[in-house]
Amino acid sequence: MSKGNINYKYLRRRKSWFRRNLDIILVYTGIALAAIMVVLVILMKIFSFGFFADKENIDNNQNIQEATEPVKEIVWHEDKEPEADEVSYTPPEDARYPYYIRVNRAANCVTVYGIDKNSEYTIPVKSFACSCGRQGEETIIGTDFATSDKYTWRLMVDGTYGQYADRIYEGYLFHSVPYFKQDKSTLETEEFNKLGSFASLGCIRMCVRDVKWIYDNCPVNTRVTIYDDAANPGPLGKPETIKIPLDSPNAGWDPTDPDEANPWKDSHAQIKGAVDLSCRVGESIDIKKSVTATDTCGNDITDKIITIGRYTFDQAGEYSITYKVTDAIGSTDTKTIKLTVVN
Repeated sequence: MSKGNINYKYLRRRKSWFRRNLDIILVYTGIALAAIMVVLVILMKIFSFGFFADKENIDNNQNIQEATEPVKEIVWHEDKEPEADEVSYTPPEDARYPYYIRVNRAANCVTVYGIDKNSEYTIPVKSFACSCGRQGEETIIGTDFATSDKYTWRLMVDGTYGQYADRIYEGYLFHSVPYFKQDKSTLETEEFNKLGSFASLGCIRMCVRDVKWIYDNCPVNTRVTIYDDAANPGPLGKPETIKIPLDSPNAGWDPTDPDEANPWKDSHAQIKGAVDLSCRVGESIDIKKSVTATDTCGNDITDKIITIGRYTFDQAGEYSITYKVTDAIGSTDTKTIKLTVVN
């Protein structure tokens, strides 16, 4: 293109126009940029508000859900051993008659009282199950009796023998369940199994252990009261009695007899089936299931089992549980197992 073809006059006019209007162009450009920035800011706020609002709603919903969900309470089982019923008592050294005996004829229960610091017999020390006179052979009632003679192998009115005996009044005695002979292996087992009910010919029958305690600890002239109160056996209650299976090879022996030759001495209360247990958190199980117990004479006393320990099914861990059983003549057995609770 030749130099002559360029319109220099036109170009000079264009440059002159830009120079004259540069300020206006810059202003409008600035306004346009500002408008674009405002739009961008508005759009960012709109989108960011929606995002954070959604997040806040999610958080709020989570908080509401967490607040409304119930907190799982940990339930603890605290099995404690019952307090012993035995009374600690030591008679005063200067007490000539340290005990007083009350026989509740209607309840077939004997309670022995100790003497207090005021020389009154107010402390219940022991209680024994007994057999008072059956219908037609009732035991006498009165408040002014006192023991007199003491016997071993006392001949009874029906030709049987009492291993230990204390006379109360005339023909009425404390004595053991009768024996056919003066032989500790000839116990009248069926009569022994009646202890705690009316069965005697008027005397007060007890197991060998209990009547021997009176024989050994209550001197001649110990006061005795015999009364009726069927509703209240006595302050210590009426002890349970043990039953001898009639087909047992040891049936001729009183299981409470302390004689070393007593074949029952090798028998005792026994717990069976106690093994370690496991379960998952929240899974409750019967810790006594399959656990059984028998007494000295082999009778089932599973319902006498108690558990001792602190444990829960709501929290993982290992817990120690002890099973304990005591039979009617005081023989005890214990077994300890481990309960494992896992997640």
